[in-house]
Amino acid sequence: MIIQNTSSPLKSLYIIGGRILIVLNSSDLGAMSPLALLEKYQEKFDRVSFAYILYALDWLYITGCVELTKQGDISLCN
Repeated sequence: MIIQNTSSPLKSLYIIGGRILIVLNSSDLGAMSPLALLEKYQEKFDRVSFAYILYALDWLYITGCVELTKQGDISLCN
């Protein structure tokens, strides 16, 4: 479920997804691996599990906000 009443709003996929977009947008590389994204996310924001990052990436991919490169990195859609 994307929104829950019982958990912290910081664990909402909307919040995590928005923060992922901030991290990707501030990256000079244009694309980064999921593990590098997790490290940058946790440097800039609260610590979340890798599973939450993957759930948010799934949501961002489905909505057309991010895409996978041929190397398996994540980049913003144009």
